[in-house]
Amino acid sequence: MKNYSSSKKIILYLFIVIGVSMNISCNKQINNAPISSTYGSEFWTSQTAVSQAEAAMMTQLRASLRVSSGSGVDQNEPCFFVYGDLVSNLFRYASGDTFLQYGLTPDGSIPWNFSYVPYWGNLLDWSRFYKVIALANLISENVQSMDASLFSSEKVRSQYIARALFIRAYTYFYMTRVWGDPVYVARTYNDADYGHIEALPRSPEKDVLDSCLKDLHTAEASLDYAGGDASESLSPNKGSAEALMAHIFAWKHDYDSTHYYCQKVITEGGYSLEPMATYTNIWQGQKSNESIFEISMTYNDKDPNFKGGGDYAEANFNMFGLFLKGSIVSEQRSSCWIAPAEGLIDQELFDTSKDLRAKSILSYQQASGGDPAGYMLLKYTNFAFQSPDTKEYPYINNNLVLLRLSDMYLLDAEALAYKGDLSGAAADLKMTEDRAGINNYASITSKDNMIDEIIKERGREFIGEGEWYYDLIRTNYTQGWLQKIGYPSTRVSATNKGYYWPIDMETLFPYDNQLVQNPYWQNNAGR
Repeated sequence: MKNYSSSKKIILYLFIVIGVSMNISCNKQINNAPISSTYGSEFWTSQTAVSQAEAAMMTQLRASLRVSSGSGVDQNEPCFFVYGDLVSNLFRYASGDTFLQYGLTPDGSIPWNFSYVPYWGNLLDWSRFYKVIALANLISENVQSMDASLFSSEKVRSQYIARALFIRAYTYFYMTRVWGDPVYVARTYNDADYGHIEALPRSPEKDVLDSCLKDLHTAEASLDYAGGDASESLSPNKGSAEALMAHIFAWKHDYDSTHYYCQKVITEGGYSLEPMATYTNIWQGQKSNESIFEISMTYNDKDPNFKGGGDYAEANFNMFGLFLKGSIVSEQRSSCWIAPAEGLIDQELFDTSKDLRAKSILSYQQASGGDPAGYMLLKYTNFAFQSPDTKEYPYINNNLVLLRLSDMYLLDAEALAYKGDLSGAAADLKMTEDRAGINNYASITSKDNMIDEIIKERGREFIGEGEWYYDLIRTNYTQGWLQKIGYPSTRVSATNKGYYWPIDMETLFPYDNQLVQNPYWQNNAGR
């Protein structure tokens, strides 16, 4: 899973095999005529071919998480951070992000208008994630039918299937947190199906999550723990399957199961918290035993996609560059996403005089480049040029961490707090807060305050990791943090679900006339 250099070519080949165009919606992907199954079978002839398909799947996932608004004039802000960080009101968009401002109120604050379609098309179009799912389906189906003699062992074959099931589950869960009910597809289509496939309606979120859990239970049985070996963090393993199950159960508010799987990862996975002295190792790329699962975005001198600088390159500048400006990136940007001073960052989350994370990963910046005064994030700062002499081909040499041990401690704390076990929740909080030199957990005596502290600690720990907005959605039914940061109560009610993004009906509906818009956006498309 670590050789991505030729993955874009493999992706193109596999999409030809299954009849998936690179630029169409999910239903058209399903209905597009495939080349014959015989042609497809020519690919699935060796373990090496399966490894290539697996690398292609991971490359497509990386590209899908990087996609920007597509306006052509903004600074290529990746959807991963827009969905998970920007709309949580932690950051202000960079002054150069021209069209992001149309989602805001005149004073530059939320509520975000997620339905500003003219320049946000890519942010509202879920098609790219179905490309990941199509590859996962293709791998799981074909590997099962391949002769066992083609693999070094039966265990190796089962692990290819398990990793594909993990990626399918991760992708559907990701889509569910962004859009709510997705269209669930768990099979590939061949030439015999062409012309006989009906349009598919959206599947209830509960059913999709249950299917994800079924996939993960199957995957878990075939995978091994990485034992805290940072070099194994690029491959889905038993720990990442259990960590994802913990997240899905928390999303379902099944906190007994959340606690169970968090504890499995904590006690059996072999992971350990990164010491504060080397805290930024977490994002360096396979350098921290805290990392459970991460996506490779470090520089590869054999990557044929690198100089193009696009979403399929292993390393690029835009993915993490949105957080940085000035000399730290050799003046490649004069504005960036800033966490404004006198805002959430220093009024609600961080005691900047005490919290060691504030000293490690935040840098106070005076107002400049059209940006307000505030804090620049320093988690992703390994900036370089491929050609230093001419200052050509800039990139940032960090990985994207999707699951890590501190996440499990804090998710476990949330589960225990909701179950009424305040001492257990405090013990989990202690693990991350002590590392950061704070001890807010020590003085909390009520369930409500404990959950609020966990939410704030997750904001402190996972700022700039595409996570906190989903924490606010998950806990909003009791804590109301979405309203606290500025979203109207009627919008984020359980009925309206205006915390989900709308889907781009203009693009997607012509290919799937069973699609319906999310409840809030049916009546608020222009607001």
